[in-house]
Amino acid sequence: MPFFKDSEELYDVLGNYFKSIIDTESAKVINQVGGPVQYVYSNPEGKVTMMPETNGGEEMNLILGDTDVQPLLTFKMNADVGHRFWLGKVDLSQALARQQMQAVGPLSKALKVVPALQPLYGMYKDYLVQINREDLIEA
Repeated sequence: MPFFKDSEELYDVLGNYFKSIIDTESAKVINQVGGPVQYVYSNPEGKVTMMPETNGGEEMNLILGDTDVQPLLTFKMNADVGHRFWLGKVDLSQALARQQMQAVGPLSKALKVVPALQPLYGMYKDYLVQINREDLIEA
């Protein structure tokens, strides 16, 4: 059974998590990729696009859902894999090798950023507790 029953719940949990961390230093490390990063989820469907401010600053923008923004790097995955990734339970390199995730774009840039994402995993767990969704932590 999927962790998220529909796209609305996916955006309610993952989308609002991204909103809660968008201004943190840990999230800003995604700017080092050099362009928009998009996460495309299936089962249920959803898209989350993180991108630097157009003025070249350190600020980040977040787009939930479809957008005309062309991402520099796209990660495609089942929503359950994405949920487990943000919990820190899925290793990006292994998920790519096992085709649990697909990456489109300069993956070498993304792999350099992954170690800096480590604090976001704990923040996701804390966020799930904060919104009373501890049921999702035991993924």
